[in-house]
Amino acid sequence: MPPLGRAPAVILSSPQMGENIGAAARAMANFGLSEMRLIAPKTEWPNERAKVLASGAGGILEAATVYPDPPSALADFGLVLATTARGRDVLRDILTPAEGAARLRAAAAQGIRTAVLFGGERAGLTNDEMSLAEAAITIPTAGFSSLNLGQAVLLIGYEWLKAADATPATRTRRTTAKPASRAELLGLFEHLEQELDAAQFLFPPEKKQTMVRNMRAMILRFQLNDQEVRTIRGMIVALVKNKFRGKP
Repeated sequence: MPPLGRAPAVILSSPQMGENIGAAARAMANFGLSEMRLIAPKTEWPNERAKVLASGAGGILEAATVYPDPPSALADFGLVLATTARGRDVLRDILTPAEGAARLRAAAAQGIRTAVLFGGERAGLTNDEMSLAEAAITIPTAGFSSLNLGQAVLLIGYEWLKAADATPATRTRRTTAKPASRAELLGLFEHLEQELDAAQFLFPPEKKQTMVRNMRAMILRFQLNDQEVRTIRGMIVALVKNKFRGKP
């Protein structure tokens, strides 16, 4: 797996509300993004509402830089991806968030500075702004494609971090228990079958052996350890004991 490299900058073009800038900063902090740039914000800056919504990510806001236009904000990046809710003819590639993150990570591993460009809350990015990016990222939605600015930043940030995450998709808690021995499994079979027979579960008689074989196969698929075998046998004892006490 290539190294994570330098995280992409988050560039917000013409953001209208301080709350959304703060929410974007909070999302950035969640996923290891630290550089924010603002292009001609429509709200006053610095902004107190942004600080409130940042909720602990105030350092990102304090370090944020403001630019008058997209060319100046994007001048020092080797790869820029733009976000859009719909495809634009001026762009060569429309990427999923996962593919966009993979391209950002690959570029960063080569020492290339990268950025993701987000549009304003009302109308998104203009065609001129889109034309400054190598490709676009479109976030799949279920029909309603309008995302809050903070949500969009969070989704892209999540994919960026996940692209270099080596955490296994599935983890099983380790145990010191040993795999059940054949003798322990045979003891479980005998115990369970005896009690089921007494409860007239293995009926009719002509199907008993087939039921027993199927039950044993089912238990073996679980690959029980010795502790689990003891636990199941204890459960059987408890159920039988309570039955004779007259409990339902």
